[in-house]
Amino acid sequence: MKRTLLLSAACLAATLFTACTQDDAGLLPEASEGIPMTFTATGLNPTAATTTGTRATVDGDWKGVTAVAIQIGNEVKAYRVTPSSDNLTATLSSDDPHYWAGESAVTVSAWWPYTDGQTSMPAVTVQADQRGDGYAQSDHIGVAEELLHYNGGTPTLAFTHRTARIVVTVSGGTSSISSVRLTNLSTADGNPGEIIAHDAGSGIYEALVTPQSVTQGTAFVTIATTDGKTYVYRMKQDADWEAGAEHKYGLFFGLFVTCPASTTTGTRSVLLHKASVFQHNHFVFKSRKVDAFGRKRR
Repeated sequence: MKRTLLLSAACLAATLFTACTQDDAGLLPEASEGIPMTFTATGLNPTAATTTGTRATVDGDWKGVTAVAIQIGNEVKAYRVTPSSDNLTATLSSDDPHYWAGESAVTVSAWWPYTDGQTSMPAVTVQADQRGDGYAQSDHIGVAEELLHYNGGTPTLAFTHRTARIVVTVSGGTSSISSVRLTNLSTADGNPGEIIAHDAGSGIYEALVTPQSVTQGTAFVTIATTDGKTYVYRMKQDADWEAGAEHKYGLFFGLFVTCPASTTTGTRSVLLHKASVFQHNHFVFKSRKVDAFGRKRR
């Protein structure tokens, strides 16, 4: 009898020891192993709309995104994107998913755009002409090596923009502008050294660029006019264009003056194309949970 009780106690102790060891080692409960991984995608954080246009990740929502890459270890799998009714979050699922197996915590990377066959997150490359679809096509979003724990539910992946957005607001003689270009850009990873900006209307021009530093004195904006002239604006101070941030520049273009044409013909207005940089604002909306790319576009 004593022998039976001792044996039972030993078995119980072994069971408890196994359970404690499994928990302390960060292992999944046995019933959880083999469960397919699904995710909730968040993080684009839109602001209130200021312009109208096609919705996309650059506008702060998931509409139009069909698949993202999910990497765990050395394995990359495509996950289907199902946006919520307001397009502000999405469910990520797959017919060939990753599985919870063994460990209760995993390190996850994710990205979009995704091309079949990619084995790691690609470098950011943007379009040289962003006047049309090239603007939205230049956006890259991702999650870099986020540690996720199994909690019996659906873990959340907070995506962020991997590009920087440059916004140039032009005041003055905007009616004569034919194009606005960002120039002398970094060409690392095959990126263009010059970008034609997207015209958002009301004198606002936008472009997505790879994160980079720009030094004081760099000719970074060129404005072309309908009469064939070009005007160059130089950086007034060093700037770091950071991923996920919006960098705003205000340019004054055009100055109306009144001058005498002669003693007999009176006066007339003359448009002088005089330009100056009057403002540089750098916004990162971390504290308000509103990121820089939340504004809809024309």
